[in-house]
Amino acid sequence: MTHLIRIELSEASGVIAYIWLIFLLNTMFDSQLRYSLLSVVFIIVKIGIIWFFIGLFLFSCSVQEDKQKALLIHNQTSFEEATYLERIDNFSLQVFDTKAKLSYFVKAKSYFSFNNFPALLIEPEVTFYNAKGIKNYVLNSKRAHYVENSGIKFKGKVGIYSSNGFNHKINTEELLVGFETRDLMSKKQVTYLGETVNIISQGIQIRAKDNIIKLIGNIRINQSDGQQILTKDLYIDQIEGQKHFFSKNKIVYMFQKDKIYADGIDINEQEQMIELLGKVKIMKDSSSKISTKNLSIDQSNGLEIYRTKEKVHYQSNIADIHAVGMIYDVIKQKIKLISDVAGIL
Repeated sequence: MTHLIRIELSEASGVIAYIWLIFLLNTMFDSQLRYSLLSVVFIIVKIGIIWFFIGLFLFSCSVQEDKQKALLIHNQTSFEEATYLERIDNFSLQVFDTKAKLSYFVKAKSYFSFNNFPALLIEPEVTFYNAKGIKNYVLNSKRAHYVENSGIKFKGKVGIYSSNGFNHKINTEELLVGFETRDLMSKKQVTYLGETVNIISQGIQIRAKDNIIKLIGNIRINQSDGQQILTKDLYIDQIEGQKHFFSKNKIVYMFQKDKIYADGIDINEQEQMIELLGKVKIMKDSSSKISTKNLSIDQSNGLEIYRTKEKVHYQSNIADIHAVGMIYDVIKQKIKLISDVAGIL
């Protein structure tokens, strides 16, 4: 007798089909054929069970990924656990002053409003105009909170593009821009991202009327070649078409094994020149020290050369020398005293 058997196994019914086939085969075939068929069925069922668990695992991963995506969307469009009331894509807002002149212009990829919380702007760009209606500066970031009749709080990395042609990038927890004064303020830690410097401060203040940036509190300046400068209250301004960082407070300049103390600092980032102002004292790791005034540091082309035309007093365990003028190549560790050299060796 010929029997035609059709087997269809699904992941969920594998075990039931296996039991049914055992019963059927026991009644239809001799022992040798029955054993072979049982072996084949066992393998098929085993593969089905394995695929069932693989499918279950992939489904679990997919659910977890969907939850993470949903959480990300929720975090971007919620504020203090409050879901948004309204969403506007390609948002734009123009605000005029009492003289009907454009005061500022806001645009964003998306706008979300909340009940009793500031509105959220995704990828905002805000352009401010001065009293003459001329563009003053532009700010952008990944997100910001719009506080009606008060200002805008930018979050994270903020780009600042001023009318004088200089651009600034900072990282901070929040940067508040006031609608009335147009001043920018943050009392949170700020990281200023320059071309060759990375500056960390305890806050920032930018006065719109003069475009001068003030980094507030304790300042740490990290330069790309490893130099580090410590001071307080650093200003960033345009002088003769070039960006300068300057402070009139005490500074400590550190490079390799040298430590320099001075009364102030002026950094020209474009020219890669630093002026250490007032009284200057260079402390070397060999217990020697150099006292002078108004020291220039040439960092162009990877150099580190100290220069001064002022009086110099060099002291070490074996020498006490006075001179006028000095050139000190830190990389080559060579000091040249220029004129009126006198001392004890």
